[in-house]
Amino acid sequence: MTPPHRTPWWRAVALAAVLVPSTACAGGDSGSSSGRNEPLQTKAAAEVSTLAEARARAVATTAGVTLDAWRTNTSPCQGQRGEIADDGRWTLSGFAGLAVPPADQIATLRRIRDMWRQQGYEITEDRTFADGTRGAVSMRDPGTGITISLTTTASRDRVALILASGCYRPAAGEDPANA
Repeated sequence: MTPPHRTPWWRAVALAAVLVPSTACAGGDSGSSSGRNEPLQTKAAAEVSTLAEARARAVATTAGVTLDAWRTNTSPCQGQRGEIADDGRWTLSGFAGLAVPPADQIATLRRIRDMWRQQGYEITEDRTFADGTRGAVSMRDPGTGITISLTTTASRDRVALILASGCYRPAAGEDPANA
């Protein structure tokens, strides 16, 4: 039996862990979660983590499943050219699996997409793959800068959930960029 940390869906999550921080904070010094011309907000890591988990749990509830192996990590923000912020700016990434039966995965992605639209989120990806049995849907919350991507796994045993926050300045006494 393959250990849970080595299942194929975690390979996709590991790749996303590398890619998400590089795109989440590409706004440079003045980019923020709600607009490029506004200064970055100062947020406590616990506050962002709580909001991220609530968003992920809402997805799981809409899917009718539990949120499996929810994990988060914080990292420094990266600029448009891949440079690492040296002023403490940070972002949060979250990862989980949703044990959605293969026959229900496409319908579940559509149901979640519809929920996001009703909540006013921007749908940034909505597609069914060529085989007709797998797909992906992604959103961005313009109010918080949180993005969530859902993709069916190649093994079709679950749907991978990948979340990224916007960039924030650290709260006093915190250093989430280097945690």
